[in-house]
Amino acid sequence: MLLPPERATNHKVTLHEILFSRESRQQRQHLWRANHQSTIISLTMVVPGEVKDSVLSRKAFNQAWSEINQLCHQQGWAIESSEVFNLPTGPEGLLAIRQPAQVVKQACVVLEQNNALGRLWDIDVIGEQGIISRRDIGMPSRKCFICDLDARICARQRTHSIQALHDAMEALFNHADII
Repeated sequence: MLLPPERATNHKVTLHEILFSRESRQQRQHLWRANHQSTIISLTMVVPGEVKDSVLSRKAFNQAWSEINQLCHQQGWAIESSEVFNLPTGPEGLLAIRQPAQVVKQACVVLEQNNALGRLWDIDVIGEQGIISRRDIGMPSRKCFICDLDARICARQRTHSIQALHDAMEALFNHADII
């Protein structure tokens, strides 16, 4: 299911809403993992600032969701279950597939790296041992989409202004030609 971009709420989220959403997502992931006994793919967006559900974030989500579904089809991975969540804190999606989590993570990282909007996608893969990190599969950390340093460091230190992040995000959209 894709989300209609024109129906984005453009709601400014609070820190409380973001923290609650993170906790709820972890609970959903845990429940999906328990119910399906499968590898779970969790898609969220990397969107700086207060507005997480916008026309642009929905367009990027829809592209990522389509790419993940296409990847599963191309690899011959049957999707047991999938669901999209339309939330004020941004779109989220879950898929359950019976494939080794590390193999799925590797393919998802390649998907992120090979797409112009891939830096805006946060594709988590959850297996028996929990979330599989890039480090777990021998891949480098996610890069900042402004300076190419480790994105976690830039986020933690607030190296870039929200405006600079928005400008860089819009440049990614222009480059991907989806505006």
